[in-house]
Amino acid sequence: MPIIPSEGLETRRIIVIQLLKGNNPEVLLGLEGTYRTLPQVEIEGCQRIAPQLIAALKETCGIDAVSVSSIAAYPTESEHIAYELMEPYGPQEEAQRDKRWVAVNSLVESGFHDPRDFQAVRQAVAKSIASAEDTSYGPFARLGWFPDLQRWVQEEIETQGLHLTGRFRQLNACPTFSLIRFETDGPAVWFKAVSAPNQREYALTLALARSCSRFLPQVIAMRPDCNGWLVREAEGPLLCECSALGSWETAAADLAELQVCSLGKSLRLLESGARDVRTRALADLVEPFLQMMDEVMERQTKMPPPRLSRVQLRTLSTRVQYALSLLEETGLPKTLGHMDINPGNIVCSPGGTVFLDWAEAFVGHPFLTFEYLREHFRRTFGQDHPRQAQLLARYISPWRAFVSEANIRCALNVTPVVAVFACAVGNDLWRDPRRLQEPRTAGYLRSLTRRMEREANSLWERSLPCQN
Repeated sequence: MPIIPSEGLETRRIIVIQLLKGNNPEVLLGLEGTYRTLPQVEIEGCQRIAPQLIAALKETCGIDAVSVSSIAAYPTESEHIAYELMEPYGPQEEAQRDKRWVAVNSLVESGFHDPRDFQAVRQAVAKSIASAEDTSYGPFARLGWFPDLQRWVQEEIETQGLHLTGRFRQLNACPTFSLIRFETDGPAVWFKAVSAPNQREYALTLALARSCSRFLPQVIAMRPDCNGWLVREAEGPLLCECSALGSWETAAADLAELQVCSLGKSLRLLESGARDVRTRALADLVEPFLQMMDEVMERQTKMPPPRLSRVQLRTLSTRVQYALSLLEETGLPKTLGHMDINPGNIVCSPGGTVFLDWAEAFVGHPFLTFEYLREHFRRTFGQDHPRQAQLLARYISPWRAFVSEANIRCALNVTPVVAVFACAVGNDLWRDPRRLQEPRTAGYLRSLTRRMEREANSLWERSLPCQN
């Protein structure tokens, strides 16, 4: 299910702490008159935070650092300031003239231009000390985790005849989650570690690497202590970087091959954490979801678009249930699916397509995943592009061995409705009262529900019974 990003610029103050011998911490500070200040940057809320923080700190302070975690946020009537903890790594150039490393134990609140900065530094230091002794804070909360990870990566890739060059790119960071690309003297390697709500991705990646390895990056090593794994970077461009329509057709064909490869593994995948979006499981969610959407529609204040009425939602419930029953009757087997199969998660490798990021894996009707891929094709090339027929033909070819042509046509006819519904209920976003109060989240779910109604009405108008 797509992430709903925040928008606009966000202010961050950066707490850069280095540990000296004797575990004596120093913090990087600037001066404003006679008062101490923390480095402050602005970042785009809709982009990855860690790379922006790293680049901004290098530009403003001349310091190479890794991102550790968010520390605190102190809102006032006029501003909302959030703090980020970072740690320097490697040989450092001298900090810019207006910045100094200052011993933490020498700081006093009255010496800061903004007293909130003093409180944030104290909290960061206390958290760093506590996390070194208490693993419940997370494996990436303590200072010093990054060089330890580098050493582990080097040890593991030596079995592949590879060596780190020292260059890397940190894409995500928090105490329990990490995503880093390390350059080597050969192909790059990626380290990823996950936690709730995406902790299932660890077990799923391991399960898929064992059973469908041709379609995933090569796994080099696993780290159960942090739900992490190390993979060799798949060779080739991402599908979003390919203008050749043939690359999309190959991806569609390989998607079908991957799903056929997953036959007979549904229970194992469900036990590993794949979401259950089989038709009968989805049917149980129709009424609860649309009842919740009734409340969300009632809270809509901006129009257009118009709210869906209670009568419209009841009709939609009937039609979604009808679509689910038709899809079940097609008789296609339940397979592995990918709820987030976008062109940025597909590598066009010379040896065949490689599919990334399995946090949104599911078990359900195979055509749902193809519908998501086809939607991205339409957004990229237009709704009525003539090569869409070839894309479809490449995907459905293997399924003719399982069901009749009539049932394939019926499934393709029904899938657009069910795909939208599965996307809407595919995780617990709609069950979270706090998230539903967020205008952006509520608007996103209302938009999906309206799309669902359009697809359901279209299906109702053109529907024919499936034939065996």
